Amino acid sequence: MRSYLDKWKRHMKARAFVYLGVLGFLLLTANLLAAASFSLEPSVVLGLVIQAVIVFLIALSIRQLRLTKRTQEAKREELEFLAYHDTLTGLPNRRLFDDRLERALLHAQRSEQLTAVMFLDMDRFKEINDSLGHAYGDRLIRLAAQRLLGCLRGADTVYRQGGDEFAILLESFAKPEDVRVVAERIQMALEEPFILEGKPVTITASIGIALYPLDGSTAAQLLDHADEAMYAAKKRGSNQFRFYAPDIDAMVKNKALMESELRYALENKQFELLYQPQYEIASQKLIGVEAILHWSKGETFLQRDGDWRKAVEEMGFMVPIGKWAVQTACRQVNNWREEGFPALRMTITITASQFRDERFIEEIALALRESAIDPGQIELDLTESITSSNVQEASEKLILLKKMGVRIALDDLCTGLFTRSGLEGMPLDSVKLDSTLVRDLVDDDENQILAAAIIRMAHRLGLNLIAKGVDTKEQLEYLRFLQCTEVQGKLFSSPLNSEQFLSLLNDKNINR
Repeated sequence: MRSYLDKWKRHMKARAFVYLGVLGFLLLTANLLAAASFSLEPSVVLGLVIQAVIVFLIALSIRQLRLTKRTQEAKREELEFLAYHDTLTGLPNRRLFDDRLERALLHAQRSEQLTAVMFLDMDRFKEINDSLGHAYGDRLIRLAAQRLLGCLRGADTVYRQGGDEFAILLESFAKPEDVRVVAERIQMALEEPFILEGKPVTITASIGIALYPLDGSTAAQLLDHADEAMYAAKKRGSNQFRFYAPDIDAMVKNKALMESELRYALENKQFELLYQPQYEIASQKLIGVEAILHWSKGETFLQRDGDWRKAVEEMGFMVPIGKWAVQTACRQVNNWREEGFPALRMTITITASQFRDERFIEEIALALRESAIDPGQIELDLTESITSSNVQEASEKLILLKKMGVRIALDDLCTGLFTRSGLEGMPLDSVKLDSTLVRDLVDDDENQILAAAIIRMAHRLGLNLIAKGVDTKEQLEYLRFLQCTEVQGKLFSSPLNSEQFLSLLNDKNINR
């Protein structure tokens, strides 16, 4: 019914003046007949014919005026489009690109976000154009333009500067690595063969990238620097991209290398868990162990770019790696039990992305079920920032974990604010003094005050207290003075692999 009504509306709109003319003629005829008392004398008939022709001509004139207006509007729209777009590709031209770039820079300044300008030049395009002809070259440029649009967001802009060169505007992004992802996506899209009249043609692209405000504060500076970066990329060889700033370029390339290495490490199981013993201060008894994720190549990246684990979290790899770590740690607890050693508490660090993952609770339950261990032997170590970002959601997940029987530890208390009411709302078993607080504990008055406050609060709430990073006897004695209950650190043992930890258990003469 709706489709019928829509068709009828379109028909009436198109034939409105025809029906208007017919209606006017009928009304006029009826009036004349009424005035003439329905007498069809020759003069009346002639009058009817003349007036009908007049009404018909008026209708035609009105229709022609409407058609003329539509034609003029279409021509005006076409002229406006040509004024702001490239005739070959239909992409925005330099005039429209410059306008959007200026507006993007103003928005980036207000929102304190990054904006990028890319210059792209097709490699070997001249050879293809000369060998196949200009018609093929134009067709290739149009197809390449379509692929470029497919790689960008709706807010981004690409324009054809001329020949085989394009400029791209990327608005509002958080970090340079986001631009790298777009550059790689463009290169992959252009590498796919183009079919020109049945012939496959392959091209690549060199890309230069300039960032606002790092590489310039004006549109002209960004365009110039992106152009310079593009020529620097060409010097490296075909199918390359380069950032204008050398340090940004090196950082992004290194992150890309790390991402590639991480994918390979995950696929080929190159990660391992190291185990750091945890001791009770009063009895010097080994009571637990913390599982620490280790990647041998991570040491190389650690020297150059800081903690590789943070990069893993940013890149989104921590969920699958964390799943593997939980499963491995649970199996290790079961292996020690089968060796005849008494139960040790296993602490496993949980990152923010793991905790937010919708399958997190399910994965923990699965690891416990497959390893067939006592859930009370597993302690999940969460940072304060994880639990404070969304208190209600965190509390709900922690309650579910507690119902499973696992222990919950809260870490990094030295880096944030905590209150008794906040801790009372969390189903916790342990709190930890972070190594950054313990490191300067002996000589730093502020650290001493904070550590003492945390330890007092933990005792009042009946929570276990573990100090990390205890490397000296002075630190240990001060923690003993503050009535800290457990410690771990190099003073006792560095993290050990599974075989080394097994040797430690034997050396300690742990009863089997």
